[in-house]
Amino acid sequence: MRMRPTAQPSGQQPEGEQQAAELRAELDELLRASRYASQRERRLDEAIRATPGRQRPDGDLLRQLAQARTLREGLGARCLQLSDQLEALESAIRNGQQPPPLPRQEAPPQQRQAPPQPRQARQQHTPPPPVRPDIGALTERITALHRAGALAEATGMIDTAAARLAPADAALLVGMLARYGPAGASLHLARRVARSVPDHSVVVLAELRELGLVEEAAEVFHAFWGYPASAVPGLLSALERAGLTADSATLLWEWGSAPMPELTSLAACLQQHGRAEDVRTLLRQAAGRSTDDIAALAAGLPPALATLLLGELAVLRPPVEVVRLATALDGAGSTELYGRLLAAMLADEARHRTTLATLRTAGLPTRPPAAPRSRWGRR
Repeated sequence: MRMRPTAQPSGQQPEGEQQAAELRAELDELLRASRYASQRERRLDEAIRATPGRQRPDGDLLRQLAQARTLREGLGARCLQLSDQLEALESAIRNGQQPPPLPRQEAPPQQRQAPPQPRQARQQHTPPPPVRPDIGALTERITALHRAGALAEATGMIDTAAARLAPADAALLVGMLARYGPAGASLHLARRVARSVPDHSVVVLAELRELGLVEEAAEVFHAFWGYPASAVPGLLSALERAGLTADSATLLWEWGSAPMPELTSLAACLQQHGRAEDVRTLLRQAAGRSTDDIAALAAGLPPALATLLLGELAVLRPPVEVVRLATALDGAGSTELYGRLLAAMLADEARHRTTLATLRTAGLPTRPPAAPRSRWGRR
C-alpha cells in the first residue's frame, strides 16, 4: 500500500515522501511514453504488413520499426526499475527506516539495460530484460566491415546475430540487410537462422513473410529440407504451432523423394514420435517411386510401416505396376513382403480383381500360404 505524503510542522514533506512523490510522477510520465511507443510500433508494423507480398517493405519503415521497438523496450526496463525503487522506498517509509539512496540514471533507457537494484528485498526477482539491439547500427557495422574487406568478421557478426537475436529482431535485421547491406548478406542470415532450434527458425520464417521478404523466407524454408531425420518431427510440430500446416505438407511431399536411407530413417522417426498421419502422408508420396525403390524401401522399413507402404501402393498404383512390384518381390525371394502386398489386395478383392487375375496368369500365388499345421493339433 502506498503512503500519501504528510506534511511536517514546517510545511515541508519528509525527505522519503518527497522522493516517493517524485518517483511516482516520473513513473507516470514514463508509462505514458511507453504506451505511445507501443502504439507507434503497432502502427508501423501494420504499415509494413500492408506491403504487397512481392515487394520489399520500405527501408525507412523497417528502420523506424526497429527504433520504436528499441525505445519501447528501454522505457519498459526503466519503468520496472522505477517501480522497484518506489516499492523499496515506500516499504522503508512504512517501517520508519532511512530511505535507501536512489541510484543515478547514467544513460537514456533506450540505450542501456536497467541495472539490478542493490536491495536485499528484491534479489530473488528476475532483473529487467535487456533492451533490443539497434538493428540500424548493426546493419551499418556489418556493411562497413564488408566494404573494408573484413569479410570474415562481417560474416561472423551475421552468424552471431542469427544465434542471439529474438525472432522479430532477426527478421528486422534480414530486412535491413536486404535493403542496405552487402549483396547476399540477408540470404546468408536467413540460412543461418534456419540452423537454429525449430521453434525459433519457424517464427523467423513467419516474421519474414509478414514483412514481405519473400526471397529470404524461401531461403529459410528451403533450408528445412536439409534437416536430419531426427529433427524433422520437432520441426513439423513447430510449424503446426505457428499455424503453418501447409508448409508441413509441402515438406513431407518433398521428403517423399529423399534418398532411400534417409526416407527409411525419417519414417521410423515419425513413427517413434507418434506422428502416424505424417508417416502415412510420407509413404503415400513414396508409393509413387520406381518399383526398385519401393522394393528397397519396403525391405528397410519396420514390418508395420512396410505393410502400410504396400497398402498405399495397392490403392494408388495401376494394376500393371502392382503386378510388376509383386513379380519383383517374388523373384527376389521376398516371400514375407509379397504376402503383405497380397494381403492388401485381398482386403478389397473386388477392387483388385484385374490385378489378381494377372498374377494368376503369371503363375504367382493369389492366396496367402496356409499356416503350417502343428503335429500337436490332433490327438
